[in-house]
Amino acid sequence: MGKFQKIKHIWNIIKSEWKTRYRIVFSNEQTHEQQWVIKRLTIQKMFVIGVIAAAILILLTTILIALTPLRMYIPGYTSKNDYKLYKQAVEHIDSLEQVIQYNQQYIDHFTTMLSGKVPTTEEMDEEASKTPSVHATARDKDRMEATEELLEESDMILARSDENMGGGAGMPGIEQAKITNLNLYPPAIGAVVRLFDAVKGHYGIDIANNDRTTVTSVADGVVISTYFNMTDGYVIVVQHPGNLISIYKRNASLLKKTGARVSAGTPIALMGNTALEGGKNSHLHFELWYNGFPVNPLEYLVVE
Repeated sequence: MGKFQKIKHIWNIIKSEWKTRYRIVFSNEQTHEQQWVIKRLTIQKMFVIGVIAAAILILLTTILIALTPLRMYIPGYTSKNDYKLYKQAVEHIDSLEQVIQYNQQYIDHFTTMLSGKVPTTEEMDEEASKTPSVHATARDKDRMEATEELLEESDMILARSDENMGGGAGMPGIEQAKITNLNLYPPAIGAVVRLFDAVKGHYGIDIANNDRTTVTSVADGVVISTYFNMTDGYVIVVQHPGNLISIYKRNASLLKKTGARVSAGTPIALMGNTALEGGKNSHLHFELWYNGFPVNPLEYLVVE
């Protein structure tokens, strides 16, 4: 209660003196001659002048900080250019991390393709949880295109190895018999409009039919890769027992994701509308690889 009385007493003094006029005199210390006099000065005027002066000072400080380079000397301040560069660096690092992760998945898949190992159910579930959706965004498609470049480089390496060994069609008869015994299922119904030609770098066959015709797996296996690029559309790769791999390109959409188990005749994609040169029909580009070498699919299956 004592503090309240003291505050009230001080307020009463200020209130009583609020409009009392004062005079400030500047005089010579030696002669006591008045040099400068400020008249009619009250506490009310001093308060108003103080508030206005503080507002002007704050306004000028704000203008100096906002419109002049002086703001660079404020501790912790980041310029727009520095912030833009920092943001770009963070986005670039994030993109690189995602590309590295996707490329690592591709390397793991490619190692599986070469070794003929079929992943366990636990491994497939874990891999599927890390793999992006088939219906990817534009940013995901850019990363997938980078992965597709790795796949094309791998195809070139395998093609050179194929040429050095005399071509994929020159496998021993016992290995051809192993593929024949698999009883492969046709990948799609339609007309074969382009044949296998390893010499010209065409490592598969093209099957033409209507847009969104069902594409099926040629044998039991596991989907080890799904991706998209502007040249081949949606692509799906299936690992089969016995070091056999089937690749399905030029699809409009995919029905299976990486890690999915499929059986012979299981729908895995829908044929795309990427027309052949000079043609008008949609088509599927189908490749068959055995022990790391492309083989002619028509030697082991019949397309109706």
